[in-house]
Amino acid sequence: MQLTEIDVSDTLSMLTAAGIAERLGGELIGCGDHMLTGFAGLDDAGSGDLVFIASGKWASRWEASAARVALVTRGVEVPGHDAKSRTLILVDDAEIGIMLLLEAVAAELRPAPLPGIHATAVVHEDAEVGTDVHVGASAVIEAHATIGNGVIIHAGAVVEHHARVGNRAVIGSNAVLGASCQLGDRSVLHPSAVVGAEGFGFRPDPETSLPRRIPHLGTVEIGNDVEIGAGSCVDRGKFGATRVGDGSKIDNVVQIGHNVQIGRGVLIAALTGLGGSCQIEDGVVLGAQVGIAEHVKIGAGARIAATSGVMRDVPEGKDYAGTPARPARQTLREVAALRKLPDLLASMSRRESS
Repeated sequence: MQLTEIDVSDTLSMLTAAGIAERLGGELIGCGDHMLTGFAGLDDAGSGDLVFIASGKWASRWEASAARVALVTRGVEVPGHDAKSRTLILVDDAEIGIMLLLEAVAAELRPAPLPGIHATAVVHEDAEVGTDVHVGASAVIEAHATIGNGVIIHAGAVVEHHARVGNRAVIGSNAVLGASCQLGDRSVLHPSAVVGAEGFGFRPDPETSLPRRIPHLGTVEIGNDVEIGAGSCVDRGKFGATRVGDGSKIDNVVQIGHNVQIGRGVLIAALTGLGGSCQIEDGVVLGAQVGIAEHVKIGAGARIAATSGVMRDVPEGKDYAGTPARPARQTLREVAALRKLPDLLASMSRRESS
């Protein structure tokens, strides 16, 4: 499925069901003349909205939905469909199809700001700013920072001294790229993300015994095509660099400790925290609210279930769950056994009393 024929000016409001099917290589089940005016979920859709049904789990909701056109993964049975009044568009993967459509119309529905530096922005004379750059109101670019071509820096964002921003990167409102840190090409810092804050390192003061901060003089290196979610923090290294590899995606409100090494294509869901010097290899998936102790290694392709607490290394390609995290099947067996425990104890008590 490709949308190479859709121009950014070809908005969804100009498309019919037949037009969508043609562009996605889909098969029409019903009338192709229905005009489309937007996107929506099955339960919230109006008559002009395009919805999608990716699995049988959602297909039963189609009959009650007000939508007239749905994008459906091939092989999914949709009960209650009336092809005389409504239309299904069958594609290989409805979720991918919707993603491609959203990409095609996003530029018009949410246009990027035009190049230019706002009158209230502060750009140091020793900063190097590329071409076609947008710098929003009250944003700050400090001395010796380097800003690539086509970069968007939204209102209130700060790029500190000697930081480097790659081509076509985006820095959201009030986000911070710390001193000497790097943000790769096409990477995104969402609003209020902070890259390059001091790491959480303390030792007892020899005189007062109170916690005394250890200076962190390292940096952060963010690769290409990375996203750092809103409110997330990536701490700078103590000596070397904290790193996030190409194509990795970090959700909102995630804490990445100092000197953590994250590989390529890693997915980290919200509210996860990584202790200092963790190593997260390529393709790892961390569910929401996962906690990982310092110096732990998560092998390539491993998956950690939501709310797990990881205290030890995880082998590559394995699924782990629970606190402390252990192989997911073992965790499920233990949970199932615990559910049976009350009945087992009651049975033992009855036998003893008889």
